[in-house]
Amino acid sequence: MPLSWGQVRGERQLITPKNPFGLRTEVKATTGPEANIKVYLAYISQEISPSDWLTMSLHSQKEHVVHERHIAQPGGAVPDVLTIGGPAGARRISRWLVLKNWAEIGGAHFFVVQASTPEANYTPDMANVFFMAVSNFKLMHPTEWDYAEQLRTLVQTVPAKLSTVFPLSWHQQNSPLSDEHFYQVKLTKDLVGRRIGLVNLMLTAGQSEVEMRQLEDENRLGYQQADHLTFAPAQLVPAPKFGSFDEVFTALSPQTNVAADTPAQERQVLLARAGTFWVLMENIRFTQQDEPVAWAVSKRGFEIVQDNLVVKP
Repeated sequence: MPLSWGQVRGERQLITPKNPFGLRTEVKATTGPEANIKVYLAYISQEISPSDWLTMSLHSQKEHVVHERHIAQPGGAVPDVLTIGGPAGARRISRWLVLKNWAEIGGAHFFVVQASTPEANYTPDMANVFFMAVSNFKLMHPTEWDYAEQLRTLVQTVPAKLSTVFPLSWHQQNSPLSDEHFYQVKLTKDLVGRRIGLVNLMLTAGQSEVEMRQLEDENRLGYQQADHLTFAPAQLVPAPKFGSFDEVFTALSPQTNVAADTPAQERQVLLARAGTFWVLMENIRFTQQDEPVAWAVSKRGFEIVQDNLVVKP
């Protein structure tokens, strides 16, 4: 940052599970247009990506996103977001960055960088200052663990070699219907005594794409019959390939029968082929709008399973 910027001294609070958010440091311009850069520290007990945490925070602050990019990392996507917010006549432009670091007490810390200035002061020169501040922000002593909790390994050898990981707080239940041609496992997440997430993973051998799409729709109808959850049909579209998969399709479907005073849910679907084997994976979760924390935790569990998913003959 420019030499004309100086650190603002002040009392800093200790960040704990009972006091999970606070300002750690602040620097500001001592000459010229008013601007500052603040670094906050946040504590989280649940595994959430930095990007999703910032999304929830910006929504609560009524910040409007002008531009954003999200950089894939093992601990979850890292956001670099430009926003505008505040009341008329006092609107400010802010650029945000969030980095994640494991906490020794369990959980994780988010280092939240906010470079901010009044809207009228956001010139190309100021934009460059913000860019340099965000691009060069580094943690002095980063930990070697990227998650807020430990992970468990899931390994299966029939009908193909499958491996992945999932957060330790999720519960694993293998289907009794699994055989040499079919494997199914359900991972569930409870929070404060309530089910907030489901990851349903199926591995099949020798099925066609048409048959897999039929299976996907049967699953959708199954939620209606068993849980009274009606989801719109999945509009599967091609998605970027990853790992050993030759074809990948994804979809996100809303719930269509939401009762009054009941939080809405959504269904994310992943369909992927590796040779003659297919994986069908679903995530049933509350929506970001109705239950933001539950949404972020469940979505992150699904991401971890997908990011580490390997299937081999």
